Amino acid sequence: LLLEAGASVGATDGGGRSAMYIACQEGHVEIVRLLLEASAAVNQAADRGFTPLHVACQEGHLEIARLLRDAGAAVNQAKANGATPLFAACLKGHPEVARLLLEASAAVNQANEDGVTPLFIASQEGRPECARLLLEASAAVNQAADGGFTPLFFACQEGHVDVVRLLLEASAAVNQAAAGGLTPLLAACHNGHLEIARLLRDAGADLHQAAEDGATPLIAA
Repeated sequence: LLLEAGASVGATDGGGRSAMYIACQEGHVEIVRLLLEASAAVNQAADRGFTPLHVACQEGHLEIARLLRDAGAAVNQAKANGATPLFAACLKGHPEVARLLLEASAAVNQANEDGVTPLFIASQEGRPECARLLLEASAAVNQAADGGFTPLFFACQEGHVDVVRLLLEASAAVNQAAAGGLTPLLAACHNGHLEIARLLRDAGADLHQAAEDGATPLIAA
């Protein structure tokens, strides 16, 4: 009724959110369809660069993400901090949404302003299904963020055993050190992650490789 009465489909609230954005955020599939039929701007961003596709992916609304994709949504349009819709899906652990984006040619290695990639955030947050999809899509397993930290480092630090296994199977560099000479094994030992330390050892981690302050994995443990 509002659209028939001439309501502005592109009007926004104080945060720059359009009707399309809000419908995508709340998961209202039929309203999204109506707005698309009324030529709503599919890539219109709110404050900080959030697009309707970003918020649909973040909330795990698969059908809405599919509608937006089919309507020409830019799958690699980044927020102000450089994070893409694929990043958002992996951050929140929505593998089916991530799969949809990858099938739509989402850039698997596109990093945010801190150098953090979708694989990095999936590894840090413990999202093995997302990590597997990214690796199958040729994600760069050793691409480091600022400070030289790799996906393997943060998976080890946070204790995500299943993700660590996936990364090692994908030939993650087990001894690649970050700032301060910190290695995945040092992170695992410092945080008491026994099973991960065992996996790293079996994958050839250097048991004597020390950080710049001289701390070895044994000292860290």
